[in-house]
Amino acid sequence: MKIELLPVLNDNYIFILIDELKLEAAVIDPAEAKPVIDFLETNNLKLKHIFNTHHHSDHIGGNIKLCDFYKNVNVYAGEKDSGRIGKQDFFLKHGDTVNFADEIANIYYVPGHTLGHICYHFLMKNGESHLFIGDTIFSGGCGKIFEGTFEQMFSSLSFLRDTVPENTFIWCAHEYTLENYLILECLEPHNINIKDKIQNILSLREKNLPTIPCLISEELKINSLLRWDDPSLRNILSTKNSLETFIAVRKFRDNPPKVKIPF
Repeated sequence: MKIELLPVLNDNYIFILIDELKLEAAVIDPAEAKPVIDFLETNNLKLKHIFNTHHHSDHIGGNIKLCDFYKNVNVYAGEKDSGRIGKQDFFLKHGDTVNFADEIANIYYVPGHTLGHICYHFLMKNGESHLFIGDTIFSGGCGKIFEGTFEQMFSSLSFLRDTVPENTFIWCAHEYTLENYLILECLEPHNINIKDKIQNILSLREKNLPTIPCLISEELKINSLLRWDDPSLRNILSTKNSLETFIAVRKFRDNPPKVKIPF
């Protein structure tokens, strides 16, 4: 299975999974239809599946047009998003699996950003691990809590932190990485790992290259929203436990200091 990334809108990514033997494709979170159709037609691919992570319009905006253009497309999304996602005909719950290109993805229910959010975890036969996470984790961040609670998001992130292998590539749906880490640097101004990460991000973005996918192992080491048990972070925030620390970082991120984005 091959993975392609399409930048769309202001900062969204659409992910295309390709079965090179059957010349079939699955699309994850199609914000728009036209870029997907253009890519598929250029590469002689037939759309077989749409995998949605949640109901926000910048993740499902292309569903209906894609289903109209390509016939017999299967649309998968979480069962709690029933009625909120166009053309949905498969309603997934935690522990379900989906198949594509002779590979299997585990479905995880990860409420917080929204109440119906799911993600797709492909544990590949070649040993690779790919997690299509929607807006639950970003490089240097996590999704805003629009419908769920702090406790739900913390539980979802804790589950992912404990479950996915360290070699897992995280396919986040937005290019927020530079801004995220510049803001985290304001919270942890003496964190060398964050400073080094910013330099790596700048070298990519100067060439207009994506920072996605990112490795979960690196995010666990650097991302303040996933380091709730780090004593140095707790000391900065004067928090006593993991949940308090996560909530404090999330609230800091909800009302961030202004940072200068060079691009």
